[in-house]
Amino acid sequence: MHSKNDKRTQNEELKRALAVLEQASMRLTQPRIAILKALIADHGPFSVDEVRSLAGSKDLDRVTVYRCLTAFEEIGLVRRCEFGDSTSRYEYSGGEHHHHHVVCKRCRKTENVEECIPKALVNSIRSMGYADVSHSLEFFGVCKKCQAA
Repeated sequence: MHSKNDKRTQNEELKRALAVLEQASMRLTQPRIAILKALIADHGPFSVDEVRSLAGSKDLDRVTVYRCLTAFEEIGLVRRCEFGDSTSRYEYSGGEHHHHHVVCKRCRKTENVEECIPKALVNSIRSMGYADVSHSLEFFGVCKKCQAA
């Protein structure tokens, strides 16, 4: 969760995200704005139900949230994460910040891993002639809290 000092940064990021929606000819609806605000304020990744809860609107149903997240993913505002438990999770990416995750095998707590090891691999793949190269790398372990239990 961001601190109060980050409010200005969150507002700037929301403005940028709304501009991306407009560039993609997507209407600025209340559900879309509420979901973006929630994802920008609390990084995630979150399941559809968690996003729905964070957005705090009683008018948001699961289908609307899922459709918004899918549309956001298509235009690069959201990244979908799969952690091998058949639940898709989503986080705001804005197309710029790249990181990986470590997931606790027991409690499913997720933390960001800021270092990106495969950069050399991506460059190698680009040198093979591939364009628009992306990757996803997730780590799994047992967190300190679960180890102590």
